[in-house]
Amino acid sequence: MNNIVTATAFLCLTAGFIAPSFASDPCEVVLCMAGKAMGSGGGSDCKSAERDFFNIVKKNKNGFLPSHTSDARKALLVQCKEADPSTIAQIISKFGTVRL
Repeated sequence: MNNIVTATAFLCLTAGFIAPSFASDPCEVVLCMAGKAMGSGGGSDCKSAERDFFNIVKKNKNGFLPSHTSDARKALLVQCKEADPSTIAQIISKFGTVRL
């Protein structure tokens, strides 16, 4: 009887679990944002990657925190191990503190 109660409780807990949605691939974000930084966009293929990048916004009770936002966006980009650090620096210098 105790096993049935435990199994039922476990089933109820796992049924309510919602898996977190992950941002798009960091390398895709680097590629799309590099194109945007160089003046050419990736078109409709890059909309979700650009949205993921610009959705990273850090705030506190006083409002927008540009340097924290820039750091958080850079943390996403450096997850792409193949990305050139100078490309990441260029993206961050141009779009790191931009608020859309």
